[in-house]
Amino acid sequence: MRELIRRLSFSDRVSDGSGGVPRGCVPVLVVGDGDEKCERFVVRVEALRHPSLAALLEMAAQEFGYKQEGILRVPCAVNKFRQALTTAAVSKNY
Repeated sequence: MRELIRRLSFSDRVSDGSGGVPRGCVPVLVVGDGDEKCERFVVRVEALRHPSLAALLEMAAQEFGYKQEGILRVPCAVNKFRQALTTAAVSKNY
């Protein structure tokens, strides 16, 4: 997982108003359960170190592999991902 976080942290894309991702962030596509629609998030790389998000990254690695290209896909319910983001943001323990 450290390799994945390291690769993501070297993103040099910068937001220019054209839908780019700000430096230090990574786009995440949360692939919902069943009929739930996918939702796109932009997450700071530092937040991915938080245990609640790290556990979801591990699930993503098991399902999609460590060498995902393009947007990072995470297989979980959108509400569960939002809750993990909130937990990470509140604790800022990453």
